[in-house]
Amino acid sequence: MSRLNDAMLERMAYIVFSENRPFSFRDFLHFQVDEEEYGMTHGTFRNKVYKLVKNGEVDLSYYSSCAFYTLKGYKFGKPVTPNHTVVHNDPIYSMLENLPLERQSIHDIRLRFKVPEIWKRLSINPAFHINKRSQDISIPSWSKNDTIVRIIIHRTDVVTVIIGCSLQPIPLDVNGIIRLFNLLVRIEEKLQTILDNSTPICFDKKCPSIPEYQSWIVTMWHFGRDASIEYTGERYCITIENLQHIFTRIYVKDFNGKNRIRIEKQEYPKKTLLDAIEEKLDVTNCH
Repeated sequence: MSRLNDAMLERMAYIVFSENRPFSFRDFLHFQVDEEEYGMTHGTFRNKVYKLVKNGEVDLSYYSSCAFYTLKGYKFGKPVTPNHTVVHNDPIYSMLENLPLERQSIHDIRLRFKVPEIWKRLSINPAFHINKRSQDISIPSWSKNDTIVRIIIHRTDVVTVIIGCSLQPIPLDVNGIIRLFNLLVRIEEKLQTILDNSTPICFDKKCPSIPEYQSWIVTMWHFGRDASIEYTGERYCITIENLQHIFTRIYVKDFNGKNRIRIEKQEYPKKTLLDAIEEKLDVTNCH
């Protein structure tokens, strides 16, 4: 199986299991998996999905503005489609207009940075598994307070840090930013300890340092807001595309048995962490 096919399947699984919604070709025009970027045309997506449907791995979920699919055995109801002609009379629009929302926040954060020789030094440590296909080294993930941290060391010495905090999104306020920075400090220290302990005496060069988290590049994050009240209606998912081809998703998120409405955008800042957060603070403070 090609790397694009593998990445496509991983992206499908993430959408179905983490975002709790079906997927369409729009989710695969441009996407990222394990720090690598991928993309495909509508026709390529259609051909690949047709084979997956034929093999019994994917099911058609429903038709709306386009076809939406899900993984075999996982069903989603058809979303309520807003009336774009008379949008102010639409019940979904009216509900969102009066919906009390929490502060804007970020979650499912992906960062990357480079450390010279890190792959070579960790590859000789038998405690770490090397993926036979990609040659990536995955550090065992850990979780705390509904936040999961995953670290991947690529053969190119690029390090990917994935912070999964969909149930505990990080608000863009003082307390939220301090929480994020404290977490990144712990990740930085943990990775430095792993690197120090994995470097054998036979290496002539001094063990490299993990760069400070402020300089890590944000390759992707989900940016949005959650409703502050519980939602008891039917589950749905609405995707809206603007003129800049930025997708906004409105869907029902399960918070350990309690549903709330989430409004989010998947963004690709491609800036240092400090620059990306500063830009978001400047925008939010203007509203």
